[in-house]
Amino acid sequence: MASTGLDSSSPRFLYLGLLAIRVCFAFLGTGYIHPDEYFQNGEVVAGNVLGIHSMLTWEWDPVFPCRSIVPVCLTTGFPLSLLSSLLRASAPQFIFVAERLPFLLSSLILDYSIYHLVHESARLQALLLISSSYVMHTYQVRPFSNSLEAVFVALSLVLLKRLFLSEAGQGKSQRVSIYLASLAFTAVCGVFTRITFAAFFLPIALEVLKWGLRTSRFSLAVFARLVSLPVLVAVAASLGFVYADTVYFQNTTRPAHLELTPLNFLRYNMLPSNLAEHGLHPRWLHLVVNLPMIATPGLLYYVLWSEFDIFTSRSGEEQKKPGVVQLMQRSKFLHLRWSATSLLSIQPHQEPRFLTPLLVPMIAMAVNNGRILRAGRSFMIFWVVANSVLAVLFGVLHQGGVVPSLFRIHDMIYRTPDGTDPRDFRIVYWKTYMPPRHLLAVPQSDIDSHNVSISDLAGASANSAIDALLIPPASSDPRPLSTLLVAPFHSVNDLIERSPGCLSERARVFPHLDLDHIAEAVRIGWKDGLSLGIFDVDPVCMEKAVWEERAASTQSI
Repeated sequence: MASTGLDSSSPRFLYLGLLAIRVCFAFLGTGYIHPDEYFQNGEVVAGNVLGIHSMLTWEWDPVFPCRSIVPVCLTTGFPLSLLSSLLRASAPQFIFVAERLPFLLSSLILDYSIYHLVHESARLQALLLISSSYVMHTYQVRPFSNSLEAVFVALSLVLLKRLFLSEAGQGKSQRVSIYLASLAFTAVCGVFTRITFAAFFLPIALEVLKWGLRTSRFSLAVFARLVSLPVLVAVAASLGFVYADTVYFQNTTRPAHLELTPLNFLRYNMLPSNLAEHGLHPRWLHLVVNLPMIATPGLLYYVLWSEFDIFTSRSGEEQKKPGVVQLMQRSKFLHLRWSATSLLSIQPHQEPRFLTPLLVPMIAMAVNNGRILRAGRSFMIFWVVANSVLAVLFGVLHQGGVVPSLFRIHDMIYRTPDGTDPRDFRIVYWKTYMPPRHLLAVPQSDIDSHNVSISDLAGASANSAIDALLIPPASSDPRPLSTLLVAPFHSVNDLIERSPGCLSERARVFPHLDLDHIAEAVRIGWKDGLSLGIFDVDPVCMEKAVWEERAASTQSI
């Protein structure tokens, strides 16, 4: 890139530095983007593997499971099993790292893919672009199913390029079969990871179909021999997924039957009432808001330029490098972007992470076009600033206190001085994202015996929060009870005013940004406004305060 800093004498060291930043975000970035990053992965297998308390969401209901257990077991179940065999105690910090490590490593596949999808002369520039994208520091290093989906999309593009570069009939038919079989296996893995993968893979499948017809010279017999192995691989892989899901989700309440989790997920999302529970969005949201958020406007500007050049046959770099790269840019990256964006926009529930698999094809399209390589300093400044702000926002600040608070509370429960003063604990979260129970690392036996309980009040009113804190514990254990309230400081002010002296700050976690209550956070100052508090609650004191408040209210009437 001209005058952008990417043509410096040490771009490789800059790339290595960006990889180091990615590692830091993976293991130290406790920002909480969306509950799915925990409840679609670690929360599912941690209970069975480590024997700790966890909570399964609707997607894992054995009566109607909507997600395959195979990707979760391979990416998180196996590392947690290894952790269990190495450590007797399940420290939540180790669980957190064990979850993030496989996704950090899988993010390198995107680097590998972009390296092989662009011109040789522009590989370092493409690597610097993708490694400096905030998507790589946030979404891709977290246990989202979208992160795996992005990996399968990128691998599919690389396999398709290698298929185009291989010519059947020139001693490479075996290599062609391997690429076709690998594409078939990748497609099955992608669909069972997320059914939305089909929207990304559709143009790739059509390219394979056209290539197969050309290669077989439209001979049905030759075409059948060409696709026999990939079809066999796809069927075998699908049966393997179905068998694993059927065994895992066995339910004694109804007759045994095959579990087709992608089909269940599709059926669930076809009902508007189901989607309404997760939030309905306008169908233009992906195109107008989410796509610019994932790409950032700077990259999207050059993606649109490359598409314009394709339609007007004026792509400068492309004219210099015809052949496979030109075919890929015209038929794959363009069609894939519009296929995925259009098909995913049909569903009225839309989130930015649904489009993260488009990062690789968009960067490849822009770099192969060449205009972005001549971008000026203004683009580079805007790119760095935008991605830095978004990386800090989603990787560090957004709901950033929830996970560290679970670590703190785990230490409060199990690290009492000299093992004295054993207590029961009641933990109540309020006005935060759903706390992932497995990162509290409480043995299920402690939950069953009511020695520890954890509840989530979500966005309940102050009156509901008070009522929940006054509920007597279910334990008959004579040990003293500690009630802990975890909530942003701006939300507990009302409770403190209504029950003075009943809440005391035990710890605070900084930073914690609640984007839904920015005005309230600003009003109380940056220190408290950007902190999540852990408060000791005196239920007896609070009950007395509530009784006095209600008595005063009755007298005033």
